[in-house]
Amino acid sequence: MSHDDKARTPHTEGPETALRVVVDPALCIGSGLCLATAPRHFESAEDHRSRARPDAPAADESADDAVALCPMEAIGFLTSRPPAPPPAPPGP
Repeated sequence: MSHDDKARTPHTEGPETALRVVVDPALCIGSGLCLATAPRHFESAEDHRSRARPDAPAADESADDAVALCPMEAIGFLTSRPPAPPPAPPGP
């Protein structure tokens, strides 16, 4: 992910989609800038590297700032959608 790819974008793409943060563990060095910038979105793993919190809300301005500040460009956004409803049971 390059800084050019990290242009500020709306954090929701539509009523059914939202942007979530993701951390590439192969790139993360555990600087902690993301934890300090957006603690609702990140947590520290056992290896002291950051990871996205599983209960994190949709990306907001603090997550956007964390992406911009990451020295290793290890953070990005992923579009998430709510799960599809189960199929309707067959009729009588």
